[in-house]
Amino acid sequence: MSRAGWAYVPAGSGPGRLQRIASNSRETAVQRAYRAYIDHGRGCAACAVDSALCATAEELWSAYQAATGPS
Repeated sequence: MSRAGWAYVPAGSGPGRLQRIASNSRETAVQRAYRAYIDHGRGCAACAVDSALCATAEELWSAYQAATGPS
């Protein structure tokens, strides 16, 4: 069964936008990687100051970038 959701659509050199989409309940690899990064940042004291100071955040961001593929 599909349900409505939102997806980020990058806009190249400008700011991206959210687009309403129909999706199934499974997350894609990109969504899982981004969720892991965001969830980590919510509970990390170092990320609250600057995520560049957190090795875990750097690793999770790299995993997200790898999941999105070449741009």
